[in-house]
Amino acid sequence: MSLRAQGLFDDAAVSCTRAVELNPDFAAAHCNLGAVLIDLGQLDAAAASCRRALAIDPGYAEAHCNLGIVLQGLGQLSDAVASYRRALAVNPDYAEAHNNLGNALQALGQLDGALASYRQALAARPHYAEAHSNMGNALRDLGQLDEAVTSYQQAIANNANFAEAHNNLGASLQALGRLDEAAACCRRALAIKPRYAEAHSNLGNILRDQGQLENAAASLRQALAINPDFAEAHSNLGSVYRSMGNYRDARASYVKAQGLGFEGAWVLDALMLPAIMGTRQEMLESRADFERNLDRLTINALAQHDPLRNIGEANFYLAYHALNDRDLQIKVAKYYVQACPSLLYTAPHCLQPKSIARENVRIGFYSKYLYEHSVSLCYSEIIESLALRGQFEVALISDRPVDRKTYPKFAGTRVQVPHNLDRAREMIAALGLDILVYLDIGMEPLSYFLAYGRLARVQCVLSGHPVTTGITNMDYFLSNALMEPAGAEAHYSEKLAILPRPLFFFARPTMPARLKTRAELGLPEGRHIYMCPMRLQKMHPDFDEAITRTLQIDGNGLVVLFEDIELSVGKKLLVERFEKTIPADIRQRIIFLPWMKDPTDFMSAIAAADVILDPFHFGIGSTAMTTFATGTPLVTKAGEFMRGRVGMCLCNMMDLPECIADDTETYAQKAVQIAGNQALRDGIIAKIRKNRHVLYENLQPADDLATFLRSVANELTK
Repeated sequence: MSLRAQGLFDDAAVSCTRAVELNPDFAAAHCNLGAVLIDLGQLDAAAASCRRALAIDPGYAEAHCNLGIVLQGLGQLSDAVASYRRALAVNPDYAEAHNNLGNALQALGQLDGALASYRQALAARPHYAEAHSNMGNALRDLGQLDEAVTSYQQAIANNANFAEAHNNLGASLQALGRLDEAAACCRRALAIKPRYAEAHSNLGNILRDQGQLENAAASLRQALAINPDFAEAHSNLGSVYRSMGNYRDARASYVKAQGLGFEGAWVLDALMLPAIMGTRQEMLESRADFERNLDRLTINALAQHDPLRNIGEANFYLAYHALNDRDLQIKVAKYYVQACPSLLYTAPHCLQPKSIARENVRIGFYSKYLYEHSVSLCYSEIIESLALRGQFEVALISDRPVDRKTYPKFAGTRVQVPHNLDRAREMIAALGLDILVYLDIGMEPLSYFLAYGRLARVQCVLSGHPVTTGITNMDYFLSNALMEPAGAEAHYSEKLAILPRPLFFFARPTMPARLKTRAELGLPEGRHIYMCPMRLQKMHPDFDEAITRTLQIDGNGLVVLFEDIELSVGKKLLVERFEKTIPADIRQRIIFLPWMKDPTDFMSAIAAADVILDPFHFGIGSTAMTTFATGTPLVTKAGEFMRGRVGMCLCNMMDLPECIADDTETYAQKAVQIAGNQALRDGIIAKIRKNRHVLYENLQPADDLATFLRSVANELTK
């Protein structure tokens, strides 16, 4: 078989065929021919050769193993498993058969069995690089990402030129958020194997996560140059183009993916929304297209077998349109249930009578963002407080490791689920939760699609993403009396639970010993600075009028925005809209600063502003806590929906009615008055400093949540 070892498969086939002709009853010759035919992709002929070898020698372990490879290649996984087991019955230390059995079990979704097989392969051959890598794949599918990383690293330690292991390591590091390391792994895979389409594609996905959209598109195009039929890469390229605002090419890429059978591309194409809104009319048109396309998807009954993997997106941008999303979110949810009925999974314990025999209530809190993120900055202390009370058994659940620095006092259970819908549901169901609270739904896909299932007897969502879900299995939306307008029930598909005060706990930010000056920040002296330190997707086209009027009234004013930390083309897209909505002489007084990751720089920038502008209709969030820590005045306008009323609520809590406007003209006038009237500004700053304590380190919201959860639990016992 030296010809096969050299990759000369055609020559090897000729040699093996001659050997069979010379000795038709020589089992090894038939087995060798079968192996070469596998290499050549001639699976039916390979199966015949393997079966002929086994007819001659039924105890021929290698022939059983080769037949298993053939059957697996033909999609006959159960039969392949049986062949591998026959090989192992003959030779229990057959490392390749253990490894192949693991692959077949993994393809069947039997991950625990696959892991056991890989471990047996490694027991027989400890330096078996392929088995280490395959075990990493199974661990990754199980959500055990740290262990998967270790397995890939062991594979590479045994074979430094194992391109697949480098690529898979990169994918796991990406899932852990270690993007720089992930990119380096994919580049190492490509240095070993330059025409490795999957590695080019993975690198493109990583670069997209890093906001390097042009480079991401280049990597995905390289993957497609190597493999033009790589459907998932076409779809991913479409998503990159969409993020770049290149909707024509995005649609073309999605169409190619659809033609190659990638079912998720139909939905990605149909439900495409701009990350940065155009003019108000353009925004309304894109939303109307969204709904029309959704109706077509529903009428055509397009099935989605795994929406998490094949679509991988929630309807994040709908909430920024300043319209009531309830009916549209319900319509989206109905489509997904129709397309994928398995989303309505029900945990076994939820099928039992609704009673709690034990004293403590089992509560789970789910979020992807259980690390230093605005969601956890808002809720972490409240969750820790509940876990310490003794009346609740609390679990923190995420598809990423729970950050111990963000949750240092958490006394409950930490559960990491895989980025796999079936497995994640099963793991959460196994907790036997009475109540499951999602901190945010709609910001990322796993929590969105998990929410369709009934994983706990009662399911609630907090306002980490402050918009209704439209999902029938979501029972309560938890909000508060200080932010919701009259008639707010009409905004939610869930039952609206009104708590007495906003549900947040923020530690008071520590002011740095020295704040940077305007000059150090790249800001001019002697000008009135109106700063809006928010993500650019919050810039509704209606806000353009507020910018225009503020700068028209104040000829000495500048509006300062921040470039987007994740969307590298966000500034470009927003400026293109401004060219349609804001006069040219006004646009010259809008400047952009780079996004500031350093907390001292960010706090210095806010302190350097004369006024902070709260954008409408999706307003300020956790940034308000930094704003008020500096004492910088804020101007806000109450929106129609809770997501546009946070600034108003916080100003009311601090007795700052002079900072709240009823309309856009008043908003602009108040901003200019505060910036230009030093006495007025000093009075507002003094009031902020006197009253801001009400915003910080208050655990009363935890009491409110505990009362609500206990009342819900009591209802379960009736």
